[in-house]
Amino acid sequence: MSQMIYPMNHSDRSSSDRSLSETAQQNGDASGRDTMTAQAALRIALAARQLPGIDVRALLGLLIQHLSAPLSEEKLLKLSPKAFRLMVSSIQGGPGRKETGNAYAVLTQTQPEAEPPRIKAVEPLAAPKLYAAVTSNQGEMIDGHYGSCLNILVYEVNRDSYQLIDIRPVERHLQGEVRSQKLLELIHDCQILFTLSIGGPAAAKVTRADVHPIKRATPTEAGEVMTELSQVICNSPPPWLRKQLGLPPDFSAWLSDDAEAI
Repeated sequence: MSQMIYPMNHSDRSSSDRSLSETAQQNGDASGRDTMTAQAALRIALAARQLPGIDVRALLGLLIQHLSAPLSEEKLLKLSPKAFRLMVSSIQGGPGRKETGNAYAVLTQTQPEAEPPRIKAVEPLAAPKLYAAVTSNQGEMIDGHYGSCLNILVYEVNRDSYQLIDIRPVERHLQGEVRSQKLLELIHDCQILFTLSIGGPAAAKVTRADVHPIKRATPTEAGEVMTELSQVICNSPPPWLRKQLGLPPDFSAWLSDDAEAI
């Protein structure tokens, strides 16, 4: 639960993602060809993290052999699942099918054939409650990176339950500061943001908007995380979460009042 209830360390995450993408770009430069785009480098770096035994350099080499340099997002998006599986399997002792699928999803940001999430007509949950945003690319998964996700899912969460209340598509053509501002608008009414990855500058903007960014190390079912969040609210939310819920300073008194009501 510890990775859920504490806001992320922006500097650590920023340094990690930046280092990976810079490694990818530097190796692209070392090939003696035109430099790949920054977004392509980030996708490759993050995809490599999903592949045990395959580092950024190895993945970059495979992609250049298959797609030719310079690599770009457009080329990555045209890569088929079968071609990617064959590329990865060419490395002896390579990752399994699940890891390969996760890496492909990160690399191409494509949506597998899955039922899109649906919003049911339900009554609002009782307060105190939170609104949690999720960066998602497929179904009700936390599997999107903040800067390039396809959808923002919004959940209403209290101590007893949670429910999906909104699906906010992110326009893919938006880039740079325009995209950054749009993402902030999409999460402006939320208190928490669950994401697979977020850079330091973006995380700082999200925090200034009074939204706590919390990273997940691997793609995770949103329902699993919302259940954990609901349990934290019910049992003993940390001070920052207590403040977001509007709970009184004397949290034990709130628990006692609730117990008497039951």
